[in-house]
Amino acid sequence: MSPERTFWTGLGLGVLVGLSACSKPAPPTGPLQDLSDEAACATPALKLNEVQSVGSHNSYKRAIPYLEMGVLRRASEEVAIALDYAHAPLHQQLDLGMRQLELDVFHDPDGGRYSNPFLPDAIPWIGTRYNVPNMDLPGFKVMHVQDLDQRSHCTLFTDCLADILAWSNAHPEHTPLLIMVNAKQDKIDLEEAVVPLPFTPAAFEALDAEILSVIPADKLITPDQVRGDEQSLREAVLAGGWPNYHESKGKFIFVLDESPDVIETYLRGHSALEGLPMFVNSISEDADHAAYFTLNDPIEQATQIRKAIAAGFLVRTRADANTLEARNNDTARREAAFTSGAQYISTDYYHPRKKFSDYTVTLPNAAATRCRPEEPPQ
Repeated sequence: MSPERTFWTGLGLGVLVGLSACSKPAPPTGPLQDLSDEAACATPALKLNEVQSVGSHNSYKRAIPYLEMGVLRRASEEVAIALDYAHAPLHQQLDLGMRQLELDVFHDPDGGRYSNPFLPDAIPWIGTRYNVPNMDLPGFKVMHVQDLDQRSHCTLFTDCLADILAWSNAHPEHTPLLIMVNAKQDKIDLEEAVVPLPFTPAAFEALDAEILSVIPADKLITPDQVRGDEQSLREAVLAGGWPNYHESKGKFIFVLDESPDVIETYLRGHSALEGLPMFVNSISEDADHAAYFTLNDPIEQATQIRKAIAAGFLVRTRADANTLEARNNDTARREAAFTSGAQYISTDYYHPRKKFSDYTVTLPNAAATRCRPEEPPQ
């Protein structure tokens, strides 16, 4: 269970002492080439699932302000540590070579549900003022944890997509972007916190509609396209059905990264994702919709990742989590992620946070994408 879901017995609001500044993204240093010049990558037959890229975790996230972070530390040092990171705006991350982005969405069809979060008002003698006009507008909101960690580079889901699309249009030869979507609907253990609206079939219809309202159909790689004439998406993937890498440049792959019960709701009876714009985190390798897996621990799940990759599935794993690897300059998980063969490696540290260490996650040869490494021996 993630730290933000294991919250608070009570919230201490005493004098703030010994506060440390929260994470701020390093400035961008310029765009990278997309595909490294390895000879194997030059083949016209290169498939989408035969390359490897780095991406970011909770890509929209801005830093929690100094005073708010102090309140979090008094309530739970573990939670404060886990939330002590931030990212550059989405288009800057793409310039820096990120080819996988992650967006957390909250259902807010009427607008205003999250306009007055608890934490900024928890410091009444100063306050950190939370005034985000877009929060009052209808539509899915992009943020991390309601009432505690809401600051985002793009509050509206459609604004996030528009920023990514504008960058894509300006860089039409980019590696296909994997856009992970998390449907946030969990309560947190804080009495004052807003209870999110559930993701019903109708909510997912609306979410799909927002994607299609921004991203043109010819920029999407969809389950229908990959499935082709096969009866199931799984059969198509096992038969090598992912599209050609070079022909897929400049396009998007959307994935709903959720638990099996939420995936079932999203399917809405379409067992192989017929007619739907998003792939899903597969319930099992035997499911009709199986094409993609989120396997976040490249050490504990190494065998499962290798098996999925060998079968032809797409996999996203994580090089670091909860700021721990960067604080300890621990590269074991990062190296396991790179050698696992997973196509997408997620990090919070495409730039090092020097306050912690030199820990960073980048591909060699100043490239955003490389040929996927061969799987290590079983």
